[in-house]
Amino acid sequence: MPAVVIIGLLIGVPAVIIFFLRANAAIVFLSLCAGSVLAQFVSSDSVRLVNSFTPSSNSVNLDTIRLGLLYAPAFFTILFVRGKVHGIKNTINLILALSVGIVGVLLAVPLMPGGIRHNITSSNIWPTVEQYQTVIVAIATVLSLLSLWFNKPGHGKDKKSKHK
Repeated sequence: MPAVVIIGLLIGVPAVIIFFLRANAAIVFLSLCAGSVLAQFVSSDSVRLVNSFTPSSNSVNLDTIRLGLLYAPAFFTILFVRGKVHGIKNTINLILALSVGIVGVLLAVPLMPGGIRHNITSSNIWPTVEQYQTVIVAIATVLSLLSLWFNKPGHGKDKKSKHK
C-alpha cells in the first residue's frame, strides 16, 4: 500500500470518526497525548505481562503493544464523549479532529513495524511532514487547550429548577 494512502487513512479515519460521532476532539487530542506517554513508559512492561500469558510461539510484538497503548486512550475517549459537540462547534471540532489525525500520524509512524515505517519515512511526503511537525504539534495543542478553556459546559435540561 502506498505511503500516501497509509498517511491519509491514519489522518482521515480518526477525524471522520470524531466528527460523525460528535466527540470532543480537544479531549481526544489530550487522550492521544496520554497514550503517547503510556506507549513510551509502559510498553516494555506490558509486553512482558502479555507474553507471560501467551505461549512463546505467539509472543506479542513490542510495536503492536506501543500502537495499542498510543491509540487506546483516544479510542475509549471517543466512545465516552460522543455526542457532546453540537452546532457551530462541530465545524471547529472538525479542525481539531484533523489535528488529532495528523498528530496521531506523527506519533504512530515511529512506533510502526520496520517495513511499514520505512515505506512511510522514505516517501516523498514524509520529509515535509517532519519539517513542520513542531508547528503542527504546537498549533494542535494550542487549539485544543483554547477549545477546552473557552468551551463553557452546556446548561443541562435535566437540572432541577430552584423552588422557593
